[in-house]
Formats: sequence, structure tokens, C-alpha cells
Amino acid sequence: MSATLPLFDAGVPGLAAGDQELLTKLWRQLAAKWPRHQIRQRYYDRKYVLKDLGIAIPPSLRNLDTVLGWPAKAVDVLARRLNLDGFVIPGGSSTDLGIDAICAENNLDLEAPQANTSALLHACAFMAVTLGDTAAGEPKVLMTTQSAEHATGLWDARRRRLRAALVIVDVDDACRVAELVLALPDRILTIKRDGDRWDVREVNHKLGRVPVEPLVYQPRIGRPFGSSRLTRSVLSLADSALRTVVRSEVTAEFFSAPQRYAMGADEEAFQDAQGRPKGQWESIIGRVWAIERDENGDIPTVGQFPQISMQPHVEQLRMWAQLYAAETSLPVSSLGIVQDNPSSAEAIHAQMAELIIEAEYAATTLGAGYRRAMLTALQLRDNLPSLPADLLALRAQWKDPATPSKAAAADAVTKQVSSGILPPMSEVTYEQLGYDQTTIARLMEDNRRAAAQQRLTALAAAATAARQNPAVTLEAGGGNSG
Repeated sequence: MSATLPLFDAGVPGLAAGDQELLTKLWRQLAAKWPRHQIRQRYYDRKYVLKDLGIAIPPSLRNLDTVLGWPAKAVDVLARRLNLDGFVIPGGSSTDLGIDAICAENNLDLEAPQANTSALLHACAFMAVTLGDTAAGEPKVLMTTQSAEHATGLWDARRRRLRAALVIVDVDDACRVAELVLALPDRILTIKRDGDRWDVREVNHKLGRVPVEPLVYQPRIGRPFGSSRLTRSVLSLADSALRTVVRSEVTAEFFSAPQRYAMGADEEAFQDAQGRPKGQWESIIGRVWAIERDENGDIPTVGQFPQISMQPHVEQLRMWAQLYAAETSLPVSSLGIVQDNPSSAEAIHAQMAELIIEAEYAATTLGAGYRRAMLTALQLRDNLPSLPADLLALRAQWKDPATPSKAAAADAVTKQVSSGILPPMSEVTYEQLGYDQTTIARLMEDNRRAAAQQRLTALAAAATAARQNPAVTLEAGGGNSG
């Protein structure tokens, strides 16, 4: 996709009046949000420019190519703790329901992390669910993710879902919209450019809702599409920190060499053998200064100014890092600020506590979108007129954002098993131990095989005992019959 807003006049000849109105409204909403999306994208890609105050930095160094990666840190550190681990349903199996197959066919293990990162960056991402073209090699149910840069929707506050969605699918070489999709509760309109004309293809569906789900970070009343991690305060602090880095570069450039002075020296002391003035750099790097006495026979006074300290810049950068860490719930150590004394394990956990809480909340809001998208996929796959009641208990499963050590997790689970809170060979127990869904499925299969083997062994032992002591069996049988 292009880095500039694609060209589109939002007018499609032959489109019904109501559909045209929705298309125009959606496009205007997308275009209005585009500049802010691009600003955040530049900060995340480390392509933002210095906002110079015009005071401390000389004009010749204002274009110094200096970059600070803190904005990307604010997004990526949280995104790395959001790991979708599949879907669970009480009394059922995601494998038996075919959910694992849908995830595998759509590469959700790769798509979900990208969608999460995009949602944290742009406040939300979108997941569209449609029937795929199996003849072209697509899965039966196609789940695709889109950034908020190229998709938007209109929110229905009463039904708490989208009432219309727009997705830009393709852009041509002239940066014009080549294909877009308008999704509605009863049909999907695919609009393609054919030269100077538009070709509209309409496909009806029976979902009763738009087959596009927003994956939202930090939604709130009045702002259902959430907020970005890169808020204005976060970007402002990043600008301030970058200016501090550039000022330190300027200070190092001008004052890295000691500043010397000579009083009472003859002008010839600063000229070469041909009588030309020596350059400043030659004067600075000269290892030996040889200065003759003046005309009165006095020795010129030579001295050196104190070296400029970089400590004020370091302290100011530390201050910006602490403010930035507080704004983004990051530990200040992740921004490159190392404390004088090494932190203990308890102190490290305390520093991460706020970020872990943020990750748990983000998993809740993002998980709601993944859940609804998977329910739509199941309904489309099975051609169901409505969702069965038992499927409504489906939930997205996330890995523990606290990422405890295996020893700590095993200790906690062992105590719960010994106290009877958890069964020893349950899927829930394995989830608490931190195993992924594939490993859990393998363990459960091993458990079933072991249980079957134990039953066969017990039956074989009973048969052997019966053959070796038939009297006991007959006596037992007679006793039972009597």
C-alpha cells in the first residue's frame, strides 16, 4: 500500500443511493484519520524528524540524522506480551470443532501478532471473515487482517458492533484505489476499477451482521475504536528526548577537544612556514606548541579552559526516560537507563507489574474481536442461519503475559494439584503450566494412550489370574449368583 492517501472521489456510478451515502461517509472518515495514522507510523518506523526549538542547535547541524527508538518500544514491548494461544470452549474441543484447522489455514499464528501490533499503533485493526475461493487455493473460510490505515467502519452503539465497514484491497501504480470492499449486514459489495469505469459485484449473506470485526486497544464510551499507544504526550516526550540527544551530539562536536588560549603570543606562532595562518583543526591536534618570547623577552601565557561535561545531558535524558516510562507503563531499564545497583528479582517483577496489567487488559479487549471473528467463521463454514447457544461460550485463549519461569509455574500448579483445586492431567492444568495448544493436544493424546494401556494391562492380569485359580473365580461366581 502507498504511504500517501490513495486517490478516490468516493463516487461510484450505478451504486444505490443508500450504499453511496455509506461509502462516502466511510471514505471521509478514513481520510480524516489518515494524517494521524501517518504521523504515528513515521514515529514507529523511526522516520520522524527533529522538532528544533531554534535555540541550542546550530543551523548547520539541524539536519543531523539522529533517531530515537522509544516510540517503537512503547508498541513492541507490549505487543510481545500479547500472544494468542487459540480458542477454548467449556465442554468442547477446539480441535473437534475445527477451530484449530481454521487458525492453521489462515496462519493466525503469524497474522494475530501483526494485527495486535497494528492495533496498538493505530488504536485498532480490522479482521474480515469471508468465504474463500477454494478453487483458487484459498481456505473455505478466509480471515484477513487490515490496518486502520486502509480500513474503517461505522459503529452501531445499540448493537455494539459495526453497521458498515470499508476495506481498501488494492491500489494501482498511479496511487488510485483499484479495489475496495463495502461490507454490510446482509451483503458484501466488491468494487473494482476497470479503466475509467467501476465494476460492482454484490454477494448476499445471512449473517445478520457485518463480517468485519474491529480489534480494539483501549476502547471507551464515545470512542469505540480505542486509542493508540502513541498518544500526544508519548510523542511529545519522544521529541524532547530526541532534542536532548541531538544537543549532546552538538556539545560533543564542539567541545570534545580542550579549548586552549595563549596571551601575549606573536601572530607568527599561528602561521606555517610559508606565512599562511594554520587551520583551526591543525592548531587543535598539534602535539607540541612552540611559542617564542615576545619582543620584550617575556614568555606568553598559555592555558586551557575546563572541559565541558556531558553529565547535564545524561541527567536530562534520564528525566525524559522516567517520564516516558511512566506514560507508557514501561520499566525505565527498557529505555536504556541503567540504575547504579542491579535490581533484584522482586524489584524487576514490581517494575513489570503495571505493564503486565496493561497486557491483560489489552488481551481482554482484543480477544473480544478475535472471538466474534471466529464465531463468524464457524457460522459461514457450516452455513448456519444463527449461532448455536453452546458456541457462544467460545473464548480467545492468551498466554500468560507475566511470562513466569517454568520453575515458578510448576511450583504454583503443583500446589494447586496437591490441594485438589486442579486435576493432575487436565487441559487447564497444562495451560497453567504454560504449554501451547499443540503440546497440550499431544499430552492429552499420550494420557489417553496411557489410560488405554493401563486398562488392557488390568484386563490381561485379571484373565491370567482367572486361568491360574479357576476355583476362586467359580466360588466368586457362585457367591454372586447365590
